[in-house]
This record gives sequence, C-alpha cells and structure tokens, in this order.
Amino acid sequence: MSDRLLRILASFDLSHPVRKPAQLMAELGVSRASIYRDLKALEAAGLLERVADRGYALGPLIVELDRQIRLADPLLQASGSLLRKLAAETGGVVLLCRVHGDKVLCIHQEAPADPISPVSYERGRAMPLYRGATSKVILAHLPRGELERLWKRDRAAIAAAGFPPSFSGFMAELEPLKEAKACVTHSEVDPGLAGLAVALLDGPRVLGSLSVVIPLAKLPAGRSKTVLSKVFSVASSIESALENERLRARSKR
Repeated sequence: MSDRLLRILASFDLSHPVRKPAQLMAELGVSRASIYRDLKALEAAGLLERVADRGYALGPLIVELDRQIRLADPLLQASGSLLRKLAAETGGVVLLCRVHGDKVLCIHQEAPADPISPVSYERGRAMPLYRGATSKVILAHLPRGELERLWKRDRAAIAAAGFPPSFSGFMAELEPLKEAKACVTHSEVDPGLAGLAVALLDGPRVLGSLSVVIPLAKLPAGRSKTVLSKVFSVASSIESALENERLRARSKR
C-alpha cells in the first residue's frame, strides 16, 4: 500500500469520520484524478465505503480486522480472564494499552460490576503520551533517543502537561517512574479519577501498560499500594504468558 493511501486512511478520526475528495485533494496536494483513483482502490478493498453524497467513511474490512485482532492479539490472549478478575478485586476500570507510534492505544477496557464515572480511555481510542498514569509509565520506558525526538518536536505540549521546561528536568521526572515501573496520577485525564499504571515489558522494550482507574473518593490513604500490588501481579502474569508463548513458538521452528 502506498504512503498516500495510508495517509488517506490515517486522516479519518472522530473529528473527521467522513472525508470528501475535495478535502483530501487540498490536504495531500494531489490531483482530482489521483484522489478518485485512490478512493476507488480503497473502496474496492473494503477499507472505505461511499456515504451517499457526503463522501467516504471507513469500510467493513476495518470491522473484520478488528474482530481478528480481538481474537488473535498476543497481548489480549496473554491477558485472558485476568483483567475481569482485576476489575472485580479493585472496583476500578482496567485498561490494557499498547504503544502506537507516538500515542497510547487502548486495546481493552474491563469495567467492574458497579459502574463508575466514564473513563476517557476506551478500546480503539488513541491518547497522547504526556498525560495520565497509563501513558506516562510507557513514556518513561521509551529509549532516550526517542524521548529526545519527542522533546524536540513536542516541547510545548510536554510542558503544557506539567513536565519541567528543560530536557534534563523532563528526564529527571521520568527516571523514578522507570525505576518503579509504575505511575500514579490524580485527575490528569478525567476529573475525580485516579490512574494506577504498571509498564508491560518485553525485556528492555516497553509493550504498553496495565492500569486501574478508580474514583478518588474510593481510594483512601494507603489503598494505592494495595491496588498497585494487584496490578503488578497481573502485569507479571501477562509478561510471563507472552514469554512462554514466544518460547513455545521457537521450539516449533
């Protein structure tokens, strides 16, 4: 698939669920003939579909692929019923997230029996790396070179998220999160909610994070450590399951 086709697909988001050919022509700087040729190819593949006279929306193949991911994603497979149990034991919403480029993507949300306030992170929603425990614990485990690149590009956004205004200060604030492999934040993403997150690692590489989101009113002093210990236990089980599956795959070669 060409870079331009990928850029067309990436242009669809919650703010732009339907795109018109004229909009894409202006954004990509290509001719009408080229855009219509690209749209026709994406439509034929099922990646886009025509929406009456309004333009194009994402197509049915996206839904089919999403189902395949739900059934075959190694991280989801390794999590099994552990997330449901964690939600029941902590009374919070459990989030399983992975790194997605320069964002954090929620791939599963498990809610407790007693509903709590709505949580911004939900399956399929990509969030920035700089706010909330779910994202920050991932950010802390990115390679230094990657952090330098992000700092040069997103310095204003990083500072707006409350990090120090210098790269050395930024790194110093991330260091204890990396050492602890965990992060706890209050009201950084959703008002009145606390996030308690643990990094999911594959050796030195960060895969994503496992989090529990709980109303601050239900998180009395001292309970954070108890909840975090449960998150650590499940995260360790997920990492072990991934490693065991990798070893089984190698033994079959």
